[in-house]
Amino acid sequence: MEKSRGLRVLTFAAILLLGTRVMASELPACLSLTPGWTIESVLVAGGAEPPELLTRLVYAESISTGFGHDPLVHQAIAWGVMNRVRLGDLSPSVQRTYGRGIQGVVFKKGQFNPALSERSQFSREFLCPEDGERWRLARAAAETALNGRGNPLIMTGWEREHNLSLIVNFYYPQSVQAKGPIAPWEGNKALTFVGDVPMGEKVLPASRVRFYRLAHPPADLKR
Repeated sequence: MEKSRGLRVLTFAAILLLGTRVMASELPACLSLTPGWTIESVLVAGGAEPPELLTRLVYAESISTGFGHDPLVHQAIAWGVMNRVRLGDLSPSVQRTYGRGIQGVVFKKGQFNPALSERSQFSREFLCPEDGERWRLARAAAETALNGRGNPLIMTGWEREHNLSLIVNFYYPQSVQAKGPIAPWEGNKALTFVGDVPMGEKVLPASRVRFYRLAHPPADLKR
């Protein structure tokens, strides 16, 4: 009986070890800053492709919101980033403001502190994701947004007609980095606060992510 019990314990330990290895293998490479390098140059030198950059950003940003366990937060961030990318593909003015392509949007100066600022407490999350479950949430959200179908941030008649979302700004009111309960740009007439956002059968409350839509479509939209 003792032998049988010992085998069961060993088998259970082996399963746990295997599971840990599988989870670890799903995580991307853990990178660190080299003196004289930027976070972007480290990621590019490490061979990170655009889908991985998007996933890393979603992972780090979701944690910075204070709700890194919420799948809706991951999805919202992924869609918000891809809205910028897709609008920028068709509008030079949007591209100048938010960046070109996924890499340009992720590393646009003054936009995403976890990716850009070495002083941010979340930059390590971007460089070295360690939570397998949160990484899977981020990866699933990034894959869905990259696919482009079923964008929950396409809400107005214009957006449905053009299959583009004008929701390009977002703010995390409960983040430790937040400067207050509303975004500093909330009074900007070029942006309109959206409110709670339906996402499938659920609703993402503005208390977690505050979204802002461009008040008018870009005048230089090539479409």
